[in-house]
Amino acid sequence: MTDLPRGYVLIEASLLAHLTDCYLSPLSGMRDLGAVLVREWGHDPADHPALMDVLKGELSAAHVETAADLMREHGLRDLRVEPIPASA
Repeated sequence: MTDLPRGYVLIEASLLAHLTDCYLSPLSGMRDLGAVLVREWGHDPADHPALMDVLKGELSAAHVETAADLMREHGLRDLRVEPIPASA
């Protein structure tokens, strides 16, 4: 095993791909949604590229968190961290 610098961890490439796909990449359409909101406030999204980048990420995170909360409220368990026992 390779010694890593302090504060770093080693993960499998497949886990990194999963994390990137599900958590680290903005959801499609979030830039468009942000643009609609900016236009609704009377501004041109093209005049605010930095804001559009931030909105893309923040709106994605908000959607994921809201979906997770709703799934829990409807009784779904996160099987990644609460697997169903083999005897069930």
